[in-house]
Amino acid sequence: MKEQSWIIKHKIPLAFYVLIIAAIFLGRMFLPANYVTAIAAALMLFPILIKADGGFFRSDSSGIVLGLVVSVVLLAIYTAVIFFYSLYSGQHMVINSLPPAFILTQLLMVALPEEVFFRGYLQNKLGNDIKGVIIVSLLFALGHFITLCLAGGHNIAICSQAVLTFFPSLVMGYLYLKTKTLWASIIFHFFANIVHIAISLS
Repeated sequence: MKEQSWIIKHKIPLAFYVLIIAAIFLGRMFLPANYVTAIAAALMLFPILIKADGGFFRSDSSGIVLGLVVSVVLLAIYTAVIFFYSLYSGQHMVINSLPPAFILTQLLMVALPEEVFFRGYLQNKLGNDIKGVIIVSLLFALGHFITLCLAGGHNIAICSQAVLTFFPSLVMGYLYLKTKTLWASIIFHFFANIVHIAISLS
């Protein structure tokens, strides 16, 4: 009964979540990838259009610094783990060159809109506390699983990566919880995506 009342209490943000994930899912099934990226970005930026931003873009130099520091530390650890795993497994760690347009797309059409929606909107509405961070991270991972794995028909590696987005989402949610602005979480989200895409094993 308690869970049902929580769902009813938060039915509007949860309904927006379901509609956006469903739209992206259908888009990936029937539209070219670049259209889907643009549609997803536009849908996730709707909190700004309806002025449901809660002031999460206010100037905050400490949030920017925190985002950079957390990005350097955690992504250095991630890179080191991949490197030592490559030595252990006999594979080669490869650093891929990413075109500037792709990097800009990751910032403006992936990290920024996803943080506006998941942290700036959902986390604000569902609770900007530890419980809210966990719930939104579950929704974040579920959304990636549905749109990347189920809609994309990808292999088990892509599906696993979609589920594992839960963990960086915890970091992004905690950064928003601590700073009350999106700068730290956008910075970490952006650099996490770039490092993950740029580093591969062969």
